[in-house]
Amino acid sequence: MKLIAIVCIAALPAIAIADWNADPTDKVQVKASAVAEAFRENVPRTEPFFAQAYAYAIYPSVTRVGFGFGGAYGKGVVVTGDSVAGRTRYWQFTSGIQAGAKSFSMIIFFRDKEALEYFQLGKTQFMGQSGIAVGTKGAAGTPGYNDGVAVVTMTRLGLMGEFTVSGAKFSYEPLAISD
Repeated sequence: MKLIAIVCIAALPAIAIADWNADPTDKVQVKASAVAEAFRENVPRTEPFFAQAYAYAIYPSVTRVGFGFGGAYGKGVVVTGDSVAGRTRYWQFTSGIQAGAKSFSMIIFFRDKEALEYFQLGKTQFMGQSGIAVGTKGAAGTPGYNDGVAVVTMTRLGLMGEFTVSGAKFSYEPLAISD
């Protein structure tokens, strides 16, 4: 009996990683699946978000460049339950003290259906941010949900310092349901 319990407990992380299956013909879904696994392995504080979130948006690669003024762009997928619900794009414009370029992965967790529905409206959000990225080191994010949303990023590569005010625009397109 103890052996069965140990095997079941040991299998839990493997079950948690396999919450959704990426369409192997869709490059963004395949990359998003790999990024979700990388977050779980390298940023352990994300595991409670994965376990409790109603849905999440995964941007495998966001590119950001800035010198005084700057911007960022990335595309990804929105996952609800065990399937991809739609595609999403992210645009950001920044102004402030900043110099450099970086590439990062980002996950936006939605605590409930209302937070996801607000995201799907695609309204521009304004925020302030500061940080530094050197090489491949760095992970940042909110420690908990703020208005039903938690954002976590993981640096892929870059050299950037910033203290900026920014606006971010998200778009959402549901996947077509085939019969």
